[in-house]
Amino acid sequence: MISGFLSSFCSLPFDNAKTKLQKMKKGPDGTFPYKNIFDAMGQTIKREGFTQMWVGYPTFYLRIAPHVAITLIIQDLLTDYVKTLRSKQ
Repeated sequence: MISGFLSSFCSLPFDNAKTKLQKMKKGPDGTFPYKNIFDAMGQTIKREGFTQMWVGYPTFYLRIAPHVAITLIIQDLLTDYVKTLRSKQ
């Protein structure tokens, strides 16, 4: 669950910025509000504050933590399996 916490904490700011990029619409002058993902993150920090990069963290954690745990378990099982195959050769 610690790995799920860290994965969620590190990836949520990028996920929030990606969502803003996906939902953006042209303004009255015909330009988009964000140039790229880092611009979206910077503008969010300027307008809403640094902590808003992690808005929705509990929900994101509940979605990502099981994914990370399952991925690590499967990786460990496959590593053991490959080691077993190599030792038989």
